[in-house]
Amino acid sequence: MSKLGRKLTWRISAVVIGVFALSMLLNQFFLPKYYHFEMNQKVTQAMKEVDKWDKKRIENDLGILEAKYDVTIVAEKMSNNVDDLNEMLRLDLAQKRIALNRFWVTGETLDDLKKGAIITKLYDQGKQKSSFLVSLNEKDGLLIVAGISIANYDETAKIINEFNLMLMLFGSILVVALTGFFSRKITKPLEELKSVADQISKLEFEKVSIETRDELQDLATSINVMSDDLKKAHHALLRRNKELKHFTADLTHELKTPLALIKAYSMGIQDGLDDGTYMATIVKQTDQISMLIEELLRFSKMEVDPLHLEKIQVRMLFEELLANYQETTGLDIRTKSEISPEVVILADKVKLEMVFNNVITNAVKYATTNQIKIEWAERNNKVYFAIKNETTIRDAQTLEHIWMPFYVREASRNKNFSGTGLGLAIVQTVMEQHEWEYGAKLEDSWITFYLVFDQIE
Repeated sequence: MSKLGRKLTWRISAVVIGVFALSMLLNQFFLPKYYHFEMNQKVTQAMKEVDKWDKKRIENDLGILEAKYDVTIVAEKMSNNVDDLNEMLRLDLAQKRIALNRFWVTGETLDDLKKGAIITKLYDQGKQKSSFLVSLNEKDGLLIVAGISIANYDETAKIINEFNLMLMLFGSILVVALTGFFSRKITKPLEELKSVADQISKLEFEKVSIETRDELQDLATSINVMSDDLKKAHHALLRRNKELKHFTADLTHELKTPLALIKAYSMGIQDGLDDGTYMATIVKQTDQISMLIEELLRFSKMEVDPLHLEKIQVRMLFEELLANYQETTGLDIRTKSEISPEVVILADKVKLEMVFNNVITNAVKYATTNQIKIEWAERNNKVYFAIKNETTIRDAQTLEHIWMPFYVREASRNKNFSGTGLGLAIVQTVMEQHEWEYGAKLEDSWITFYLVFDQIE
């Protein structure tokens, strides 16, 4: 049995035993007094009502009160002979099947009654193991006795307490058994939840199946949801850590090459080997480092900057940006559109311009021919955009890495051709900030980058 099961068993058992013990104490000390009080109330109420009757009614209607209060009432004429009076009262009570071993009205009692007092007495019947409680009153020359038999409650209480003791022992055993059984039904799901929680703490994102139709099932559902969320977050963190390692390695390489050139040409100037081009090379490499740092700062800032959303005619914005490239590159750009130029989305304009600039630049730099295809379409009330160019990529697995910062395909890393590799990383960041769909795919010798925007009315 679990710790919680033992606690439940012993605490519930203690409560049950306490209830039985309290019941026994009440039976022994308080119930007899309460019983005597209730019987006394009966005879007292009956006598008070008799006191309001006249002599004729007392002689004829005592049976009504006997039935009402469940007492025995007799009446005899007052007599100065105490013995004769007691004998007549005994006979009257005997006629009503009340046989008393000990009953006697003394002269002093009669004197008090004549003064208007109502007297209550309890006569112990000895071996009969009972008592007779009476209320005595004198009314219009009649001695009225209202009485009720009371069992000897000490014997009764003893029997009741013995029965309660046996019942307590049996009840305690039954309670321990039932509590152990039902606590197991409670603690077993808790043990399963604890086991799953331990697994989650070890980064083993397990789930638990509990069907109790109560709060435990709700808790299990919440833990399962938490496990899924933590699993996703953990995998995302591992991926980000891996990307960070690649990022650090690539950044180191990006800075190492120009710094090595700057150092070499500086030493050449120092040794008098400058042919007039060394300083220009140093300035060019310095500019390259400066540009790289600026892009890094912009990329870092972009990830934490909040979005400033506004309504944008997305196709018109793209065409404005594309016009700048058409004027300078002379590429054959072919556009296929199934949507209106006025179609509107909700986006951060500055960041959206960065997305379009980067996908256009990427297509211009890496196209193996001078032809670029643009496609606009509407799919499921969303705006679908695609830009295509011919490529040397043939392995689809390469597409998994192109979104990483500083990922460039050319081994020479010629910045005049390949760029820094931050462009698509910026595209990815902005699209994820807007919670938009994006991706890349290969079709024969063509690579397609697609972006999906949420359309608004």
